[in-house]
Amino acid sequence: MMEIAQLVQWGLIAVTGVLGYFLRMIHTDVRNNTESLGKLKGKIELVEQESRLKYQAIQEQTQLEIKNLARTVGELSDAVKQLILQR
Repeated sequence: MMEIAQLVQWGLIAVTGVLGYFLRMIHTDVRNNTESLGKLKGKIELVEQESRLKYQAIQEQTQLEIKNLARTVGELSDAVKQLILQR
């Protein structure tokens, strides 16, 4: 009778050890995945910020080019008017 109780006890210890091992593995995986997720979110936010800054720079450059083009067209228009008036 004592031997069966000891076998059951050792069996329970073994099952508890195996479950503990797998729970520890799961916990480690979850922690690692959470850390990776945080890093990836940070990288995504950085890329989004860089994209916004590049978009703003492109917008500003485009507006500057449009202003320069408008000025040049205005000067060309004035030159054409002068030519017309001189005739």
